[in-house]
This record gives sequence, C-alpha cells and structure tokens, in this order.
Amino acid sequence: MMKINKILFVRKYIIVLCMIALLTACTKEEKIEEKVESQKIVFAVVPKQKFENQSRVFSASASSNNQIKLSFKVQGNITNLKLNVGDEVKKGALLAKLDSEPYELRVSQARYSLSEANASLQNAKSSYERTKKLYINQNASVSDIDNSKASYNAASAKVQNITKELEYLKLQLSYTKLYAPQDGYISLKYVQENENISSGTPIVLISDKVVDEVKVQVPESYINKIHENDSAEVIFDSLDKNKIFKAKITEVSKFASKNNKTYHVVVKLQNSSSQIRSGMSANVFFKSLDKLENKILYVPSNSVLNEKDTYFVYILKEKENSYIVQKQNVKIGALRKKGYEILSGLENDALVLKAGMSEVYENMEVQIGNLKDIGK
Repeated sequence: MMKINKILFVRKYIIVLCMIALLTACTKEEKIEEKVESQKIVFAVVPKQKFENQSRVFSASASSNNQIKLSFKVQGNITNLKLNVGDEVKKGALLAKLDSEPYELRVSQARYSLSEANASLQNAKSSYERTKKLYINQNASVSDIDNSKASYNAASAKVQNITKELEYLKLQLSYTKLYAPQDGYISLKYVQENENISSGTPIVLISDKVVDEVKVQVPESYINKIHENDSAEVIFDSLDKNKIFKAKITEVSKFASKNNKTYHVVVKLQNSSSQIRSGMSANVFFKSLDKLENKILYVPSNSVLNEKDTYFVYILKEKENSYIVQKQNVKIGALRKKGYEILSGLENDALVLKAGMSEVYENMEVQIGNLKDIGK
C-alpha cells in the first residue's frame, strides 16, 4: 500500500513540474511575441543592378565637322539673298549681295581723283625736267630747282596715295558679294533681303555635306572615366535603330558648363552616312563605361540621405528574430528614373530602408513588414 502511494506521489510531482515548465515556456514566448510586436515595422528594398549587357547611354546631337558662320566685311542693304535653310551650295557660289552703288560711286570718285593726280604729276615732272636744264645752263637758281623737285615729289606721293585708296575702295566693293567658301548646306539663315546690316552681322551658317561628329554632355560623375580615342557607338533615333555607327572620342572638355555641371564631349563617326543631318538626335554608348555600369546599383531616391558632404542610406542587418538599423555611407552618381545610382559603398544583396528614415536611429531593432516582397 505504501509502495502504491509513493508511486502516485511521484507521478503528481512529475505532472506539477511539467505544468510549471509549460507555463514558463509560454511566458517566455509571450514575452518574445510582446517584444516583437512592440518593435517598429519598416519596409525595405533590395538595390537593383543594371544588366550586364547594357551600356551607359547619353543623349546627343549630330554636328557638322566644319561649320562656318558667314558675314559681310562691309555694311549695307541686302539686295539679294535667295537661299533657304537646307539648300545645297557649291564652293564659290554667290550667296548674297549688298547694294553696291555707294561703293561703286566711291570707286568712281577715286578714279577721277587719280586721273587728276596723274595729270598734276605729269605737269610737275615736265616742270622739273625744264628747271634741271635751265639750272645746267645756269639760267635757274638752286632754289628754283629745289622747289620744282619738291612739287614733283608731292605730286608723285599724291598719286601713290590715291592709287592705294582706289585699291582699298575696290576691295570694299568686292566685299558687297558673299561667296561660299566650301561645298555644304545652309544650316541657318540669320537675316532677310532688304535688311540693313553692319559689318560682321551673321548672314548664314554653312555646314559640311558630311556630318560625322556627335556632341554630347557628360555628367561630372563619369567624365574622368572616358578619354580621347576611347571607342563609342552611336545610334540615331530617326534612322534605322539597328544600325550602329562606330566612333571614337576626339574631344573631352576640361571645363564644366555653368548651368548643369556637365562636360562637352565630341565623338567622331568612323562610318558616316549621307542620311545623317546636322542637329539629328542620337544616343551615344561609351565602351569604357561598360565595366563601371555592371557595378552600379540603384536605390529609391528617398532612401538616400545626406549629411554635410556625405551621402548615406540605412541598411538592415538580421539579428535573431529582428533587424538592426545601421548607417551606411555611399557614393552616389546621377539621379535616374529608377532612383539614385550607387557607385560604391553598398552590396547588391543589402536590405535598404525604403521609407521612414526620420523615425529610426542607428542600432534600433525593427521588423521588416515586406519580407515576401523582397524575397526573404
């Protein structure tokens, strides 16, 4: 009987211990659940990476290798300007004329003055010759011959001056006609017929027939990655988009533009086409940026914060049943539609805080509310 009671006592004791352990476990789980529930819920994003078969592309425009802005060297009224934008012109072709009558009148007056000066010179020469003979025969004084020689020299100098003036006026008259210095097309027309213009006023812009250059603006974050003679590829929007034009970089500016902090780069086509016109829009792919592009990550623009001259994001590190907020400095590139380019400082599998940066702090424990959306 005592043995049975002892067995029953042991059984009750075991049952009590089990119940205590169960209650303790439940309490711990409740505390953990309570702790988890009290943690802030945040949303994260995984950085997007550019596909390896994509290259850096920049918008650009075609330009003639040789463009000349033509103007008259004299002022006047335009009496002939029949050209229109897009017209083809040949070297030596007459492009425009000014009213030449005022210049012809000046030339005529100079010619008349020259004829008078030549007549005076002839008289002075004859007088000087007679005076020399008289002087030899001692019928003229030294003063007479000196005066005669001075008159002759003055008349000769006047003829020379008027001759030079006539040459200058003839040159001015020739400037009333504007000729094409090369074969090409009229790219721009600045004035119209019957306008009064001053010397140096642009009349037309003439461009080479062959358009073999593309001009592009490159952001400062990429300008040091490209160099002269680097390879590039160009595709024109208005032409066959499957046709790729091979090209080389020929110019890289050392100075940024004032407005948007970009640098002027010129790319020369190696196989141009007659279909390419000046001003056509194009896309330029820089080969030297391919490797760089494969490392570029993108995060939402609102995930990037800055502190003085430093940019950073908040990343989430897993710790047991929660995540720890950590500050991560990054180097950013350009702002694109998909977000900021992250050039360095971030791994491609990092969990980046997507929103609510002002409500968290470093080493804060949080829960991620969109684990399924980010594949976790």
